[in-house]
Amino acid sequence: MEVPLGILPGGGACVNLRRLLGAGRAMEVVLSGDDVDAQTAERWGLLNRCFEDKARLRAHVDALAARLASFPPEALRCAKEAVLAAERMPHTEALKENLMLFYRSTRGPEAKQRMESFLKNGGQTLAGEQELQRTLSKL
Repeated sequence: MEVPLGILPGGGACVNLRRLLGAGRAMEVVLSGDDVDAQTAERWGLLNRCFEDKARLRAHVDALAARLASFPPEALRCAKEAVLAAERMPHTEALKENLMLFYRSTRGPEAKQRMESFLKNGGQTLAGEQELQRTLSKL
């Protein structure tokens, strides 16, 4: 809405939209001053998902929260740090940070127990990989 008002979008919008959408779509969004509907925003990667109603949204959020809560906190912390490092660091440095975080995530007793359980439940087999979600749910 800023360009139709005669100003530039603030808060880094031009830079961040360029990074998220590419130059062409960022130009369209910034220069046009038009709203982007939820379906388009999802397709372009501005939204993770869009839902038609609150009930579906709530069900998805509840299921996702329960799933994440079942994972080891250290693995979640390391994964979040790695994703954020990719945003704030040059690519090569982010790769180094990712490797360091990988090693950190594998050191804890819970990671060792879960990896052993994964192998015990056939996670390294073709059948285990074909039914990966079921295999992981046994951890």
